Amino acid sequence: MRIAGAGCSLADFLYSDVDYESPAFQRYRSRLPGDGGLEPGRLVFLDEFERFSRQDYRHVLRSLVDDRQPDAFNIGGPSIVALILAAQLLADRGVKPEYYGVMGDDDIGRRLWSLIERTPLNIDHYNTRPGTTPFTLVLSDPNYAGGQGERSFINNIGVSGEYGPEDLPDSFFDSDIVLCGATALVPRLHDNLTALLEKAKQRGCVTVVSTVYDFRSEKRNPGRKWPLGDSDAAFQHTDLFIADREEALRISGTESIPAAGEYLRQQGVSAYAITHGAAPVTYFSDGRLFEPCAVAEMPVCQSVGETLCSDPALKGDTTGCGDNFVGGMLATLAMQMQEKPKGDLSMNQAVAGGIVAGGCACFHLGGVMFENTPGEKAEQIRSMYDRFREQIGTGRRLAERMV
Repeated sequence: MRIAGAGCSLADFLYSDVDYESPAFQRYRSRLPGDGGLEPGRLVFLDEFERFSRQDYRHVLRSLVDDRQPDAFNIGGPSIVALILAAQLLADRGVKPEYYGVMGDDDIGRRLWSLIERTPLNIDHYNTRPGTTPFTLVLSDPNYAGGQGERSFINNIGVSGEYGPEDLPDSFFDSDIVLCGATALVPRLHDNLTALLEKAKQRGCVTVVSTVYDFRSEKRNPGRKWPLGDSDAAFQHTDLFIADREEALRISGTESIPAAGEYLRQQGVSAYAITHGAAPVTYFSDGRLFEPCAVAEMPVCQSVGETLCSDPALKGDTTGCGDNFVGGMLATLAMQMQEKPKGDLSMNQAVAGGIVAGGCACFHLGGVMFENTPGEKAEQIRSMYDRFREQIGTGRRLAERMV
């Protein structure tokens, strides 16, 4: 089995314990949609933020975190983080997902490469170009929203702004599963998303699309509906659509998760999963890829919170929870495809895999856990998966273990 992914990959500079209520943060907080200011849970492009603040971002950063160094330097980006987790979970099945993308020839790129080499991800098609490696400043406030925590992001797209569909070789489409992850942060891929997905479907690929806050669209038309790439025609070529609540509402142009789900079904998406922080995940399948599944909800994994309460030393942060949710769904989808035909796959099982994987990301800083031994991450998630099965009972058809 082959899994190929393109989309957002970057270096994360993580700063924890940033107080969103502090005068410094409030000074640079967004006043109007798309104005380039900081906002909890959202992303802003670095050049837009500098125009908003009228200062070099480094000066602003010092006012927010003083002179301290980042708490972590890690691999970031919804596409590559999801693929790395899938690679960790699928290693014992002989599946090595591949990432297609570009980084700069700078020090950030060299540091990023040294980290990615420690993972089982295939990076034969992760190329280097002159310029700046994409990076994100992750400002994390663990006390936000009554202790649930949240992050704010300042993103520099760097050389990924030059990466387009012509950079994807034919081997990308010679895959069983294709992931287009957070392409809104790779503008030229995003602006050709319909054609990419259509080509993947013509080649027989299962297509998975995961989203990210679309600052470009928000900047162009504040408060308006975001297109999925270049047009809504992309939906009909999407087998599995994964988004958080805000992204789903903005892409559908609706005001509730049920309405967003109905829009996705009408547009031809075969299956979807919509996350909402610590609230239950809403999901659906029309029966083409997964078994038919009416609109349903699945709660988050209580054992994650219980484990963190019993041993606070395990607490990392919420960075990458959504990306790991995508990776968990991707891995569980691949596992099932190795054993069953399309149409017989369990959406319940895939969503459960995503929920547990997303929750387990709270046990480390940043989106990626670097394994001391192969299989360490898979064992962590399988153990938590068994506890999650006990939580939700036997009302849903789940495997005895994560297959």
